Amino acid sequence: METEAELPIDSEVAARPAAAAKRARAGVLPSAATFSSLAYSNYRYMWLGQLGHSASLWMEQVARPVLILDLTGSAFLVGLVMATRMAPMLIFGLVAGVAADRMDKRGLLLTTQAVTMATHFALAFLVLSGAVEVWHVFVTAFISGTSMSFNQPARQSLIPRLVPQEALLNAVALNTAAMNVMRIGGGALAGVLLIPLGIGGVYLMNGILFIGVMAVTWAIRVEREVRTAVEGGASWLRELGEGLAFVTRGHLVYVVALAFILFVFGFPYQGVFVPLLAIDVLGLGDSGVGWLVATTGVGALIGSLAMATRQRFERRGILLLAFLGVFSGALILTSQSTWIALTIVTLIIVGAAGVSYMALTTTILLENSPPELQGRVMSVVSLDRGLVPLGAVIAGALASALGAQTGLLVMGAVCLVLTAGAAIVSPRLRALD
Repeated sequence: METEAELPIDSEVAARPAAAAKRARAGVLPSAATFSSLAYSNYRYMWLGQLGHSASLWMEQVARPVLILDLTGSAFLVGLVMATRMAPMLIFGLVAGVAADRMDKRGLLLTTQAVTMATHFALAFLVLSGAVEVWHVFVTAFISGTSMSFNQPARQSLIPRLVPQEALLNAVALNTAAMNVMRIGGGALAGVLLIPLGIGGVYLMNGILFIGVMAVTWAIRVEREVRTAVEGGASWLRELGEGLAFVTRGHLVYVVALAFILFVFGFPYQGVFVPLLAIDVLGLGDSGVGWLVATTGVGALIGSLAMATRQRFERRGILLLAFLGVFSGALILTSQSTWIALTIVTLIIVGAAGVSYMALTTTILLENSPPELQGRVMSVVSLDRGLVPLGAVIAGALASALGAQTGLLVMGAVCLVLTAGAAIVSPRLRALD
């Protein structure tokens, strides 16, 4: 496969002073350099866009399950609508990776952001007019999920084009930090806004927020771009196969396989169990859902900033397994808590471990992939992320049959057992450095 010639590299990115190289060898950034990637203007624009996008995402994570519960009172449908939101990751994820490698990444981001904005305004109108029905929530969830499936590989593969190699872990971690600052702010804001504005008002705010997201994305200027060539009639199917072959023939397949555990048996905790714990177990009401989501964001922010202080880790395979084990154990503790204070502590641990795991996984995949394949490599993770609907349906069914606490206990225990199994049977994963 041939590639287009690289365009000139941004002068900011090209500058690699001796001090930065020394820090890279040491592996630890001084505290003042925790935010060093924000010195690169184009990355800063992308980070601001991520901040706004994440605020909207977490506000919606609160509003959507509350809306379903208000309309139906069904825990199973809460899980099913989450599954509908995530299903496009599985359906379109690999195609989205090819699109990210073939197309202008900034343009692709703008398109996906416009689609998401339209779904927010549409649902706001339906709720505020009193015309909303359950199927409207499912349709808009699927459309916004489709938009996200194309957004993620484009955004993630754009990061190495905006910062130098030695700043990649820092940039990935700060990108994750932006999401988790807004898991706190967005979740808490949704909880506050639900009281005076209602669900329709929250969706209206989301749509307005996306106008700003698109403005800062428009400001990005990518001066170093690598795209796959389309000469000789190279098909999307062939390019998709090249991405899969690259991942499966090397050690990256073990990293991708491990992520399966987190996406299927771990991540449904937030969309399914957190609302149920807040309302049914802790008695916090609809607004309390936002506060519990914000609590997980506190932990995730701590984890992402801790990762941003380092530029490399040794024995990264062991570290991935450790993060996933801590995440699973904290889920089990959360499932058994009936005290608000204890639940807050365990959810902080869940958030910190989960986001540290994902930041390290993303960095490993990007560092070990050639530029022209990075979109497709990141989209392979979408196969795992696309299985979140399966986990969400399982979670919803368990919550309906066994209750929120026992259902979460089962999910956390499965996650822990599978992590231990992966550690035992995968020596190449343990040896990953």
